[in-house]
Amino acid sequence: MNIKTLIASLAVLATSAAAPALAQDFPERPVNLVVPFNAGGGTDLLVRGFAPYLAEALGGDVFVSNMAGGSGTVAAGALAGQRPTGYQLGYWSVTVSTIQPQIKDVPYGIDSWEPICSVAASPTMLFTNAGNGIETIEQAKAAIEAEPGKYLFGSSGPGAMTHLTTVAAFEGLGVLDKIKHLPFQGSGPALQAMAAGTIQFFGDTEILMQRGDFTPLVIFSDARSENFPDVPTATEVGIAAPLNELYLWGGLFAPAGTPDDVVAKLSEACGAAVASEGFQSFAADTQTVLNYRDAEAFDAFFRAQYEGNTAIIEAAGL
Repeated sequence: MNIKTLIASLAVLATSAAAPALAQDFPERPVNLVVPFNAGGGTDLLVRGFAPYLAEALGGDVFVSNMAGGSGTVAAGALAGQRPTGYQLGYWSVTVSTIQPQIKDVPYGIDSWEPICSVAASPTMLFTNAGNGIETIEQAKAAIEAEPGKYLFGSSGPGAMTHLTTVAAFEGLGVLDKIKHLPFQGSGPALQAMAAGTIQFFGDTEILMQRGDFTPLVIFSDARSENFPDVPTATEVGIAAPLNELYLWGGLFAPAGTPDDVVAKLSEACGAAVASEGFQSFAADTQTVLNYRDAEAFDAFFRAQYEGNTAIIEAAGL
């Protein structure tokens, strides 16, 4: 063996030996959690509440940075182009990760990510104003069919989960063409319009539904709500898959190509952080519904949500 061959062989061996060691030593520097919205919002507060418990579980440092714009797509597009080292993670919602790339021209899609873990997930509900004579989803369908064009449903904006929830409900019931959509700039103004009677239907999480005098009609979950056991699931009222389950969820994503062992370590640490007493207390104080899925389960869930939301997006004309 000549000297050049020997040197080349030693270099290959050194590289092979170093690769597992690097993964075992991860993280050797701070991990950045990117929030795709401005500081101070609900997602930002959740991620900042989560970061110290993730850092403790990793045995390293974790910091949060904000990159707002494009309804979350600016940050996601930027992260999709980063080196897949595991040191840059994004906290993407269902909207950023599964809806925006299907309705906008953005530099990322379903195969741009290594899902790390889900942190929070709340099923959405369709509800109406209390005292308006509509107390069940069957009554809502009958009223809409009886007077086409009279009723309005609101949303926090076209393509938002509030929009897709109502589309899933009325498309699934076969009356979407008999009701009109009135979008608002956020859920707050929409709920004010509900209270004023301007719109009659809205879809959001159980927590938000309880902020007004509203009647829940159907929940888009695989099971009934513990707090509202009399409210049927979408499946129970005849809304078929993939329109029957909708969740307002968020989780950590790394750029595609991140090493499997780094993904596994991050996923395990995420699970420990979610289960920690401190973060559980934080979630209880902020009424956050936690739902941890490890990397494998979250990848399957994410892909199913992406494909399922395609049908709702098409129904919404987006």
